[in-house]
Amino acid sequence: MEKDERVKILETAIEAEKETLRTYIKSAIKVSNVVGKNMFLKLALDEMKHREFLETALKAQLEGEKCIFPEVQKNEIIKIVPDVEQEIDKSINLGQDDLAVLMLAQKVEKNGIEYYKQCIKTAWDDEAKKMFSYLVKMEEEHYSLIQTQIDYIEGTGYWLGIREFTLDD
Repeated sequence: MEKDERVKILETAIEAEKETLRTYIKSAIKVSNVVGKNMFLKLALDEMKHREFLETALKAQLEGEKCIFPEVQKNEIIKIVPDVEQEIDKSINLGQDDLAVLMLAQKVEKNGIEYYKQCIKTAWDDEAKKMFSYLVKMEEEHYSLIQTQIDYIEGTGYWLGIREFTLDD
């Protein structure tokens, strides 16, 4: 793969992360529920970190250096899930506007997942593949976290993808 193609892939990914960051900040403002606001702010921070990883990779490409993807010690999403559970128990019902915002956010995450999966297929070295694989994993976790909020609003009886009750209960 040519250096120019690598640069274009990274620039596209950076712009996508910037747009997602803006979307999550706007969503945090629009959502009426405190849990939803906090979730969107946390997702925005994650997207900012993703952008920083990609900008580091882009700089390395432009300077002809090898990009070394930084090791991530602790998953940010896992750290906040217990807080989300506790807040949901205390919170009031979310509104339909919140549901629309969450579904839009989930679509953004799905698009990101698909883009980064394509990047894995065309990755130019193991470090690039590792970086894009990490971004897929993070976007999938964001998608799941948003689904948790959607399940709560819709009252489907699911919590973190596990059915809380069955018809046999």
